[in-house]
Amino acid sequence: MNTTEKRIKTNKRNTVLALAMLLLTNVLLSISLMDMSKLALREQINQRMLDIANTAAYMLDGDELAVLTAEDEGTEPYNRALDTLRSFQKNIQLDYIYGIRDMGDGTFTFTIDPDEDDPGEFGAPIETTDALVKASQGTPSVDKEAYADEWGRFYSAYSPVYDSEGNIAGIVGVDFNAEWYEGKLNSNRLVALAITAAALLIGVGVSLIMMVQNRKRFNDMMKTIGELDDATRRLDRTILQSTKGRLGLATEDGNAALKAISESEDVKRTVSSEYEELSSSLSSVYGKLKNYVEYIDSEVYTDPVTNTGNKAAYKLRVEKLGEDIKAGKARFTVAFFDINELKRIYVACGYEAGDELMFECARIIQKLFGRQDVYHIAGDEFVVISEGVSLLDTKILLARFESELKHYNSGCGDDKKLSVAKGAAAFKPNRSRDYRQVLAEAKEKCDKDKAEYYERKNKSK
Repeated sequence: MNTTEKRIKTNKRNTVLALAMLLLTNVLLSISLMDMSKLALREQINQRMLDIANTAAYMLDGDELAVLTAEDEGTEPYNRALDTLRSFQKNIQLDYIYGIRDMGDGTFTFTIDPDEDDPGEFGAPIETTDALVKASQGTPSVDKEAYADEWGRFYSAYSPVYDSEGNIAGIVGVDFNAEWYEGKLNSNRLVALAITAAALLIGVGVSLIMMVQNRKRFNDMMKTIGELDDATRRLDRTILQSTKGRLGLATEDGNAALKAISESEDVKRTVSSEYEELSSSLSSVYGKLKNYVEYIDSEVYTDPVTNTGNKAAYKLRVEKLGEDIKAGKARFTVAFFDINELKRIYVACGYEAGDELMFECARIIQKLFGRQDVYHIAGDEFVVISEGVSLLDTKILLARFESELKHYNSGCGDDKKLSVAKGAAAFKPNRSRDYRQVLAEAKEKCDKDKAEYYERKNKSK
């Protein structure tokens, strides 16, 4: 399977996963909404049932209801209770409404039933439910589960009737058909399913539109990254060609960014998706740009021939020393180096040989004093600024510099030997006015060393 086929397969898989997650989210959301709405609707229906039972119970005379018997049928108290219950049955949407008496032994019986077709017989037993038991204890309640009797399957609400002394004289029962009740609860199911289907269709449509748009943006991004990668390759060649000579002279501790550019290679990674391809391309381009930025930063402050600090870097360092001097916290030494007979090398051996000699001089100085403290300030002159170093330590390094020169010259012909005049001075808070005074003192000692060199050379002729 080639890379393109893998990418297509990955895209299809991601699309299927996204749609599956969308479907699952819609289903879970719909189920949650249905449960919540069903619970809210149940509470509304139960409250309506209780309102009917409570109102009927409130309208009955508890004192009369408590003493009614089957023999009282046709009496005025009996008929008042019957008319009250019958008005509810005729004018309110319910199946049955009736009076109940608690027998005191956990059983309950009918009292007055206003149904004209098939009324419950006075004193006949009634199905006992948890809601009925709670009502007999003074708490109006609605059945949580449907129950069945000879009249059908119902959910019922029960409310106690109180006499004038506050005692429970009876109970009003209100029956609602279980199919009606459950149908009301399930009426929102089709609506929820319709909403789910609509949301799913809209979600799929929006997802496809977004995926197409993202795909286009992704392709544009990949095209831009490709163009950027081509540009970095051209920049590679430009930088390396323009610094070919410098690469040949660079030491191990030389310009790391330039080495990174010269040694960089494109790593071909096997990617399984376009997202990994994008990540790989971005990482590659970022790495190159990071090298370029480091290289450019170094170029701004680096002398191209000697790989030391240039005049711009030297100027910044001197300005910082001036601030330290004003703040009273300056402690530094300055070493001045001047290559002897460099003009003769240029004339006799060419400018390339002279530049190489200047580079080797800088290399030895950097080896002893550290690259960050060495500056090429003019033609054949170098300055080393060492902070926190005493003049004695600097003189010791100058002696080691002479040993390094002898070792270098042992492998060179007479016409390419390296000779360097040098001098050093230290900043003294009580005597030095500024940095330039210390530099002038170091240069004066270097000029004296240079004069002695030419004097010795003239005597040897």
